[in-house]
Amino acid sequence: MSISKERLAEIEAIPEGEIDTADIPEMHEKFFAGAKLVMPLVASVSVPYPTFTDQEHMEGAQNPQSDFAKAKGFYKEYYDLLLDLHLRPRSKKRILSEDRNFRCRFCGQSPPNATFKKAAHAIPECLGNKSIFSNHECDACNEFFGKGIENDFGNWSKPSRTFSRIRGKKGVPTIKKTGPDRGWRIEYGRQGFHVKVFEDDPPFSMDDAARQITFELTRDVYTPIAVLKAFVRMGLTLLPEEEVPHFSEALAWVREPDHTKSPMQEFPVLSTFQPGPMPNDLIVVRLLRRNSRVTSVPYTFLVLGYGNETFQVCLPSPSQDREIMGKQITLPFYLLYDDSRQSDYPKARRRVLDLTGREPIKDEPCQIQMGYDHADVDDSTLSNHSSKSG
Repeated sequence: MSISKERLAEIEAIPEGEIDTADIPEMHEKFFAGAKLVMPLVASVSVPYPTFTDQEHMEGAQNPQSDFAKAKGFYKEYYDLLLDLHLRPRSKKRILSEDRNFRCRFCGQSPPNATFKKAAHAIPECLGNKSIFSNHECDACNEFFGKGIENDFGNWSKPSRTFSRIRGKKGVPTIKKTGPDRGWRIEYGRQGFHVKVFEDDPPFSMDDAARQITFELTRDVYTPIAVLKAFVRMGLTLLPEEEVPHFSEALAWVREPDHTKSPMQEFPVLSTFQPGPMPNDLIVVRLLRRNSRVTSVPYTFLVLGYGNETFQVCLPSPSQDREIMGKQITLPFYLLYDDSRQSDYPKARRRVLDLTGREPIKDEPCQIQMGYDHADVDDSTLSNHSSKSG
């Protein structure tokens, strides 16, 4: 027996209170005493894959201003803005939902089976978030994420956070050479960046004419799919309560400890790097939801901007994205800044990240370039007084 798409939509729209449950037998206390919570398995789905066409990319390269205008017009036409946050260290503390009837949206547990004593950061503290927290995450899930996918996210993002001067829980992170032998060390303090090096082991090269330093670094060990889960978890945490039922598969997926069980075969993250001086104490967070007039684009996006970087991540919802499953679609990158106004610096660099790898990556090369106004060099150290990065 087949059911039409129209009928499926009608069934999905029926309010919970109007569903007839008369033919479902009642369960007694003895049943619930021995019941065990089992989260649903993640369905094997094909996730929408947004790409650029060659022609669109070339047009954008020839006329950068059109990219910003095009993107602004596209997302205004196809999406509604669910959330728009601009977070700074001194922003007023905000808790998502003041409802004291706690229930974890990731594991489904409530008191007394779960506790909610810890401060659950809606955006990781390593990005400088000190103001937005969630009541939707129990202590067990908070600890699970902190030791797992958020640790992977921290290792993956560490080089960019250091050079963007992002102050996390312990300040701007220090980068140092890994291994048992002594090696270089990069720190940021009141006087700028301070790099301690050894003569036979410099992590950088300098171009005095261009006033540019190129650092050849490596990332701490991370698993790509765990970083992707960390992005998705942020979006799921920020969702308004009425949207949560559309994301049951995603909620179970980010809580799955075995990363090899991920159904995500193609799941691009759109990344934009904006060269030049950018605020190091500002986090921009936006949630975009597809409006009711269209079905040809992904249902929901998380947009996260900090330092010089912006990431655009689709929040997977098989029930809402049925029309585009398995299809290749084209859409512009969501841009937070109009780079045509920064003529002194290179234009924004955009790329599609593949974070679907299931195996841990160790010592991945990471190149970072930055400009400087003045650099003091002695036998073992370099102090960089920088006013611009790239």
